[in-house]
Amino acid sequence: MDHHERRHRVDRLDRKRHRLHPRSRVRRAAQGNLPRRRARAFHRRLPRPRRRQGGDAMKWRSWAVGAAVAFALPVVASAAPWGYHDPGDLEPNSGQGRVDWMVYAPGMRYPMGNGPSFANSQVYRPGGSQGGGGTQCDAVNYDYPWRDNYCEIRSWDMPLCPAGTGHQGQDIRPATCEKSVHPNVATVDGTITNIGSYSVYLTDPQGRRYDYLHGDTNMVSVGQDVSRGDPINLVSNAFGGTSTTIHLHFNLKQDVAGYGFVYVPPYMSLIQAYEDLMDLGNAPPDGTAAVDACEAITGWAQDPDTPDDPVTVEIWFDGTPDEPTATGVMVLANQYRMDLCDSLGSCEHGFEIDVPLSLRDGYPHVVHAYGTDTEGGGRSELPDSPTFVDCDRPPVPEGVRRPLAGPDHLAAWGFSPFWSSMRLSAEELDGIETGPAVPDTPVVVVDEANVGWLIDGSYRRRIPSQAVADAWGFDLAAAPVWTADELDAYAEGTDLRPEPILVRGPGPVYYLVDDPQCDPNDPACGAPGGSSGGPSSDDGGGGDGTGGGTAGGSAATAGLPEDYGGDDGGCGCRSDARPRQPSAIWALTLLALGRRRRR
Repeated sequence: MDHHERRHRVDRLDRKRHRLHPRSRVRRAAQGNLPRRRARAFHRRLPRPRRRQGGDAMKWRSWAVGAAVAFALPVVASAAPWGYHDPGDLEPNSGQGRVDWMVYAPGMRYPMGNGPSFANSQVYRPGGSQGGGGTQCDAVNYDYPWRDNYCEIRSWDMPLCPAGTGHQGQDIRPATCEKSVHPNVATVDGTITNIGSYSVYLTDPQGRRYDYLHGDTNMVSVGQDVSRGDPINLVSNAFGGTSTTIHLHFNLKQDVAGYGFVYVPPYMSLIQAYEDLMDLGNAPPDGTAAVDACEAITGWAQDPDTPDDPVTVEIWFDGTPDEPTATGVMVLANQYRMDLCDSLGSCEHGFEIDVPLSLRDGYPHVVHAYGTDTEGGGRSELPDSPTFVDCDRPPVPEGVRRPLAGPDHLAAWGFSPFWSSMRLSAEELDGIETGPAVPDTPVVVVDEANVGWLIDGSYRRRIPSQAVADAWGFDLAAAPVWTADELDAYAEGTDLRPEPILVRGPGPVYYLVDDPQCDPNDPACGAPGGSSGGPSSDDGGGGDGTGGGTAGGSAATAGLPEDYGGDDGGCGCRSDARPRQPSAIWALTLLALGRRRRR
């Protein structure tokens, strides 16, 4: 089986492990200091531009001309994107590895001065004594994915290896198959404690030892203090008078409870350090957010680390997540957008939410948009954020205003003042006739033709479409079926309006703007079924609009079947989700940190 066959086999096996999420090949860390976002089984990535190196990554550039030649040398291009096999997954027939996700040296610098480089076996790959032919310079040795070879078959005593013996560290090939060209550098601040014929030991202040084997052209001496990124030597094939393949053999040795001062697996520490060096680690989500003609906030979001998976976007109005007066909304960026297909490589990353009616008030409101990292990296503000909503208030719809008794009454109907209310002056509010109070809870039924009806006091009001039911948060599938006789006990009122609109004056009371209802048998009434309603009638709800009449549950439930309601307290038949977007993407008002959000 050649390298590419093995690579695809790993990909298939990894998909098999994650049947619930076939496009997400992220493995979670089993233990230790490894952040969960970095633990992955041969996780393939799209290439991204490298960040500019600075700090210790630049130190070796000032070396002698011989070392600087590394810049001009062609590197072996990796055909596969960056990735790696699980720790403990060794080359076939090379021994039993140790499955250990621990990052034993968190935060260390990568031990080579530059990349790319390729961690894999020197013995069980082409050109090695057990590699089955080929040469050490074969391209297959200079390609991803990386592969662990700690505990590979050797005779060294290794108490942490399943066999009790094995390879002490990790072999790493440099960018090209050339000796005495590629620099090794200090992984940490520390002291050079030993130099052998082909080894250099660096010890940090905590006593952990970092071993560099098979290098030449040493640039340090015993007892010398070095800083992170300082030159150590050049990658070579020195082996005490004989030769090996061109590589760095890198060890970590430290105290381990119950074992003493032993060699520990360096694989995951190297992966973390390499991702930092090459900017291959977790990337924040990218995207945009903009206000579209005061009707909606639209945009897209994608996590480069999992480019096919949808990203959760947080939209925060009137502040950032840390501000107690801000209101946050979550929406899943999974809408199909043709314009994203070529630029992002996949199409389903769009999102859209309504501009909340309460913010369409003629004043500017700041809007912050954040993408939530799919690999546990938290939220990141999208590049075009913040933006602003600055929209005039729409016209107040005609009708009557029906009082709502307070927060519990709003909650019973699922009404959201943030999404569905507009603020009026006292004069504007007084100019709207007061109608009967809204019933305590919604009573929703369907007839034998599966048409939905709202029982509103002594009236039955048709729910004209599924879209209207969704806008009001009514779950018609859960509504009980009423016979024609049961429905005929109620006079037919106007159709339910397309969506609930609330108004509020200077005081704390919210009102539902609705059609006035009247008995069609009354000569003063027009025909039912419209959404504009007819003239008001004294018996249009049996109340004076101040909380009596249909404000209580008695009028709303008059004439209901004896067994109606049950545990639902009258079968509000509320939908679990109340879509507030034309696209029907789910959106929830966030209760971050348990704080009560207000406008």
